[in-house]
Amino acid sequence: MTYFRPRTIDDILEMKERGDAEGATLEYKSSRLFEQKNEKVFETLSKELTAFANAIGGALIIGVEEDNDRRISDIRPIQDPSRNETWLEDGLLSRIAPSLQISIERIDVEIGHLLVLDVPPSRNAPHQAADKRFYARRLFRIDPLLPFEVEDIRRRVSTLPSGASLSITFESGRVSFSIKNDGLGHVFDVSIQIEGIENTSIVQQWVPGGFDRPYTEPFRIIHSGETRNFLGAGFEFLQGHLDDRMDVHLHYTDEDGKQHQKTYTYYLKDFHSTYRMKSPNEEVLEQGIKRLENIERTLTSLSRDIKAMHENAFHPTGLNFSRTTLTALSNRADVKWPGRFLTIQALAEVLEIDIETALRIQRELFGASHYFGGANKPLEDIDLPDDIKERIRQRLILSG
Repeated sequence: MTYFRPRTIDDILEMKERGDAEGATLEYKSSRLFEQKNEKVFETLSKELTAFANAIGGALIIGVEEDNDRRISDIRPIQDPSRNETWLEDGLLSRIAPSLQISIERIDVEIGHLLVLDVPPSRNAPHQAADKRFYARRLFRIDPLLPFEVEDIRRRVSTLPSGASLSITFESGRVSFSIKNDGLGHVFDVSIQIEGIENTSIVQQWVPGGFDRPYTEPFRIIHSGETRNFLGAGFEFLQGHLDDRMDVHLHYTDEDGKQHQKTYTYYLKDFHSTYRMKSPNEEVLEQGIKRLENIERTLTSLSRDIKAMHENAFHPTGLNFSRTTLTALSNRADVKWPGRFLTIQALAEVLEIDIETALRIQRELFGASHYFGGANKPLEDIDLPDDIKERIRQRLILSG
């Protein structure tokens, strides 16, 4: 799972400028939270953090004010130096069970500091908060988990992939490496070793932009779902040091402190046909194409974000209409509600059904949006009365 993790005050300001709103993977907290008693602070944060860990992960930023649209309105740093990452980690450690791996980044500013708490989805889920209850993050809120959801999480986390993986690409005289964290938790101290070649030799022969990780200095941390791409050594360099077989060892440490080594075997002859040096003009052209592709991906992602924000702006998830207004809107042919964003209560109102039936529809029809590891079934495959199915078709947006 991937989500944006701010590292600097510039990242926070960019989020403010973009209008990043709270959602399934993002939560804002004012520094005024720390004006409360310690027990209240840790109880609140334990709910927020376990809810992220029990769902799809997320980032919690302390030191910002938000407006009515759940966007950053102002930066209000934490001014008490004792309210730091160590104090926070120590206070949360004994209040969350089982223990939860939390990455806490401190962002210093002129009049204080901000704290960014990064919580990936957990392989040890479900986690209990300080009040001994289980929570999960929905779109804009945290909810207590129902008993069947707790058991569902326990069954599913055991089947999820874990750890880091390595892939190698040979192209035009260059060797490119990719390390991806396929698991739910962070991995630490990630490095590689090509058997038979000293890492310092690779760095001396080919240092992309002066960046020598993960050869002589490991990656300190790779978050869940993240990929690190970097150059290795030239094809001719490898041919000069190896007969044919190339064994690459990937080393990393997981959240439990356990060290891992994975070995990947390649044969240079298998990639010899891809080896052809490019002319300087070809290199410049290729770099230009890659930049355009990156811009295109960025614009596509931005377009999706704008569309999502537009939908959220005009299709709020909480309903508090009178019965007369709701009935009038629901029976209009040109009004459809975004089904996957509706709460159980809103579904019950829009479809004129009881809460139990609404819960079943949310779990089976929109499960991927509300439940960790959930899936969406086709409406035809759900055992519901025909009149309710017809109301769903007429009143809800089923996709998008």
